[in-house]
Amino acid sequence: MSAIAPDSLAADVDRVRELTSIGAGHAANALGRMLGRTCRMRVPTVRVLQAERIHAPFVADVRGDLRHDPVGVFFEVEGGLGGVLALLLSARTCGELVTQLVGRPAAEVAADTAASALRELGNILVSHVVSAMADTLGEAVLPSVPLLATEDAPGAFASLVATRHGDHSVLRIETEISDRAGDLSALLVFVPDRVGPIAPSRAF
Repeated sequence: MSAIAPDSLAADVDRVRELTSIGAGHAANALGRMLGRTCRMRVPTVRVLQAERIHAPFVADVRGDLRHDPVGVFFEVEGGLGGVLALLLSARTCGELVTQLVGRPAAEVAADTAASALRELGNILVSHVVSAMADTLGEAVLPSVPLLATEDAPGAFASLVATRHGDHSVLRIETEISDRAGDLSALLVFVPDRVGPIAPSRAF
């Protein structure tokens, strides 16, 4: 992959931001249906990071316990722009969702069952993201089998990105999804393999 040159790709970066926003909007709606409450997303934040900065913290103003030891579900994406998609979940959100998916309190759920539920949750939400991306771009976009990290999820994500991109700079788009009170939250992060040129089948 060629290194990203932000000064020459501003228009394409804006399109990738909008593409991520569309996918995140679909994921927020899906999360809201699962939680039985309204969920919404923030305007995505875009960063261009050199290889040595790939471990830079995510958006500084995320709320609640997303700041502390989030759980991560990661996907490598083929088709479209390619890349890596991550869903970082706060501990409280994980507990709520495991309870709903399994049908009993998260504290009573075995660790392997909870892990399976979180992978399934990631599959559901990321499937909405990539489906929206595929519809917008007019081409197939497929996620990999989910990878789950329950410890140092940001570090695991950075390592996956580094494995895929080597010493090239990367574009990292981050958007928070939360309920209205901000009690339950997730962070969707997309690192595309390429930024431009983008030729969607319909206008963003």
